[in-house]
Amino acid sequence: MAALFILALVLVGWQAVRIKPLNPPPFSMAWTGGEQAFPIAAPWWEAPIVLPAESVARYRVLRRHSSLWPGVPASGGCDAFIRTSVSVWVRRGLDPKLLPGPFPMDRETLRYSAQDFLDDDDGDGDRLDAGELTRTGSGAEVEVFCPPPAVWDAPP
Repeated sequence: MAALFILALVLVGWQAVRIKPLNPPPFSMAWTGGEQAFPIAAPWWEAPIVLPAESVARYRVLRRHSSLWPGVPASGGCDAFIRTSVSVWVRRGLDPKLLPGPFPMDRETLRYSAQDFLDDDDGDGDRLDAGELTRTGSGAEVEVFCPPPAVWDAPP
């Protein structure tokens, strides 16, 4: 028995010397110059931000707690705020053609699924494609203002 145990130890030691160690590549994110990285999940130890019901006040709060969507201009007829964590949003311009059906009022809450966030169906370089914003279902909360209030920069 002892001889088998010693033989097993010798074989393990022999293999350990022969086999090259597995070194996984380091984790890194690739960004092109000038892009703004936004947090996928940002820690927030305070109570969640309460969004006011009134549209202009809600727009001001979202504007204050958002960063620009990387690589997409902040224009397009509508403003969309995509929630990335409890109190962080990203803001981007939105063409009204990307909205699901007729827009009923100046503000609406939609959903944007994680799967749609990862692909670019039409190959135009913008991850948000027609049909990906929905009124129901799971996904990130999206606040859309069409047209955005013109008083966003006025004092609260």
